Amino acid sequence: MRLSLFSRLALGYLVIFLLVTAVSAYAIFQLHRFDELTESVLKVDTRILEYEKILADSLLSQSRYEQKFTITKDEALYKQFLTLKQDFYVQLATALALGDSSAGTLLSKIHRDYQSYEELVAREAELLRKKKIYVQSQFKEEKNRIVDQMLASLEKLRADQQQATYTKVRELAEAAEQAREISVVITVGCLIVIVVMSLIVTRSITRPIGLLKSKTREIAQGHFEGGLQITSPPEIGELAAAFNLMCDKLRELERMKADFFSSMSHELRTPLTSIKEGTGLLLDGVGGETTDKQRKLLAILAEESNRLIGVVNSLLDLSKMDAGMMTYEFEWVSLDPLIRRAIAEITPLVEAKQISLESSVDLPLPAARIDPERILQVLRNLLGNAVKFTPKGGRVRVVAKPANGKLEVSVTDSGPGVPAESLTTIFEKFSQGSHKGAHARHGTGLGLAIAKTIIKSHGGEIWAESQLGRGSTFVFVLPC
Repeated sequence: MRLSLFSRLALGYLVIFLLVTAVSAYAIFQLHRFDELTESVLKVDTRILEYEKILADSLLSQSRYEQKFTITKDEALYKQFLTLKQDFYVQLATALALGDSSAGTLLSKIHRDYQSYEELVAREAELLRKKKIYVQSQFKEEKNRIVDQMLASLEKLRADQQQATYTKVRELAEAAEQAREISVVITVGCLIVIVVMSLIVTRSITRPIGLLKSKTREIAQGHFEGGLQITSPPEIGELAAAFNLMCDKLRELERMKADFFSSMSHELRTPLTSIKEGTGLLLDGVGGETTDKQRKLLAILAEESNRLIGVVNSLLDLSKMDAGMMTYEFEWVSLDPLIRRAIAEITPLVEAKQISLESSVDLPLPAARIDPERILQVLRNLLGNAVKFTPKGGRVRVVAKPANGKLEVSVTDSGPGVPAESLTTIFEKFSQGSHKGAHARHGTGLGLAIAKTIIKSHGGEIWAESQLGRGSTFVFVLPC
């Protein structure tokens, strides 16, 4: 099952919500435990310690009053004893209501011992009132034994409650430490899970988008191969399928365009060649004498025929290159003769525009494995562009030299320059940069595209360097 973008985001947020809920539940549980321990210490242990002291003091006071009563037979002293007895029972009952099982056992024992003590005191008081003779030392010894037993029980109660308090405080400290450690582990675990979930969800979205972005860049560069395989998320999968369909359509259109250019070029070249030859024959006087005006018109026709034939040849070359059918005849030669030949061919146009054409060749140049005719075509295109865009009285310079184990050739002009945004696009088909105004030129925009393809086929690189108003430099390097 392939989840949609909404489902993936919703699942990620649900996991984060469950983790936060789990951490909150654990924190609430620990706080409840702290409250229970704190409440037990404050409301039970501390108060039982208070009642232990009250009961011990009351017991000692009662013992003193009843002993004075046996000596003085003063009923006021006995009444004080009875008052303390009632208060003792009240305090003992309250302590019993607070105590836990261990404290309750001791308090119950104290209650039983106190009842025995109270009975002894009451019997002795009855004997004293009736003035009967009895062994006073036995009563005293028994009462002291019971009082000491109750005091020992109270002492044990106090020690037990202090130990219980210490134990609970220690449990609080241990619980706090445990809670801190577990909280750190849970927090780190939650952060890791959240980060991993975020990365997974983000990756599942950004990766296919990145593929679409790369494919879009390829399409912009003229590569229309489909085969984009993205199945998840479904929304982007559908977009990928649409991209593949678009690529198929564009590839078909590109093929139709190439076929059209190829067919039209073949169909145009034959009549253009016939026109060129016929114009040449007329200029040679084969059809009879021609006037000066007619010769001028025929010269214009011949020049335009040559230009059209050049355009047709460029279209044919480009069609072959796009179809991968361009053939190359590589051989090891030096570029120096090719450079001199290209310069010689362009010299009439250079002289007509009164342009200074210079060349600098570091002889001897190393031989390179090239197709001479194709590299000569590149030199013609670069020199032709340089002369075309250089104003009257300007300068063109050709430099060839070894550089970093390669052969570097550059053509520099003093023309208007190329805008920065056009330095890469001028090598694309039918692109001529952004020349405007007086420096605007008309053409097919195929020369640099063909030059780039030829240099790439030789394993080299070609690029342009330029600043507006300061001319341009076109450079290509070839392995040697």
